[in-house]
Amino acid sequence: MSETRCFFFGLGLGVAAGVLMAPHSGVKTRKRIAETAREGQDYITREGMGLRDAVVDKIKRTKRAANATAEGIGVALEVGREEFVA
Repeated sequence: MSETRCFFFGLGLGVAAGVLMAPHSGVKTRKRIAETAREGQDYITREGMGLRDAVVDKIKRTKRAANATAEGIGVALEVGREEFVA
């Protein structure tokens, strides 16, 4: 047999084996793939929203801590000025 004939013979055998051994029909397989993709998308959306909420919360807490620190520094400077003048 020529190499080309052997290639196409092997290709035909592979396709036939794939069709015979496929666990589900094409429609069912496509439906399962779409369902799995939707579930993955939903998961990523949920996790992304949770991450966003955590980051927003962390930023708010950091801003509060920075403001409290700035106020404390302001008070310390004021007390230092008063002590220096007196």
